[in-house]
Amino acid sequence: MKKPLIVICILTIICFTSLAIAGDLALYTGPTNPGWISAASCRREADDIIKGVSKTFSSISDFGDKKEAELGEWAKKRTGDKKVDVIVLVSGTMPSSLYPFPNKQPDGSVVENFIYDGNVLINIADWIFYMSYEGGVRSPDNGAAGAANIFNIPGLSFGSRNNNMKVNANGKKYLPSLKDFVTNRPWHLEQFQGTDWEVTTFAEAGPNDADPAVAVHKKTNGIIAALIQKAWPDPAPTDDNRGEVVVEFVKNWLSEKIKLGLSVESGGKLSTSWGN
Repeated sequence: MKKPLIVICILTIICFTSLAIAGDLALYTGPTNPGWISAASCRREADDIIKGVSKTFSSISDFGDKKEAELGEWAKKRTGDKKVDVIVLVSGTMPSSLYPFPNKQPDGSVVENFIYDGNVLINIADWIFYMSYEGGVRSPDNGAAGAANIFNIPGLSFGSRNNNMKVNANGKKYLPSLKDFVTNRPWHLEQFQGTDWEVTTFAEAGPNDADPAVAVHKKTNGIIAALIQKAWPDPAPTDDNRGEVVVEFVKNWLSEKIKLGLSVESGGKLSTSWGN
């Protein structure tokens, strides 16, 4: 009779251990590049994400305009915490508290340290890491070098190329809300060959172009996802699936790769705070 009891105890410990490493989520909902996602669309997608993953994270923080410094501190505190934490750039822009523009810290930035610590960054809408609009004014652009520096892939581009995306088997499995669409900023898959990144695609336009896709760093387990990088400023709410796709990515794909769930410390309760 002792063996079953021991097994139950071990399983209980494993269960609570996996819960204890649950991380936190931060949304950046600061000023958008309005040609790519409007302020109203950004807010709607953020609300969809918060609602959709409300039981997945220990806490959810929403950082809006003039809260960029707080987001930077949030990321610093969660670098090295031995949990998998997630930042979603809902506005599609890169605040200077994470990566100072224009490319003033090509190595060792807050966001790079955060990602290479084994954490997750998700971007929608505009070219990932390209620029900021904080304060409502367009920053000097990081340009293509922003992503190239953070991925550590010289010359990396997300420039328009083969844009007619067809959902593949991964997309159908993990992102059921994803439909065939026209992107503007596809992943250039050939540029990741021979690098430290392993890329999984969810929709493709030929062998070298994809969107959405996610890259996992083979040495650090850091994760960068760029999902639906499309100039789609103000679609009808019934058409805009960006928030749903982020939720499905987190709950279906990401949760299969890492352990996400409510933490023991939170008592099984979600803590949500708004910085805007």
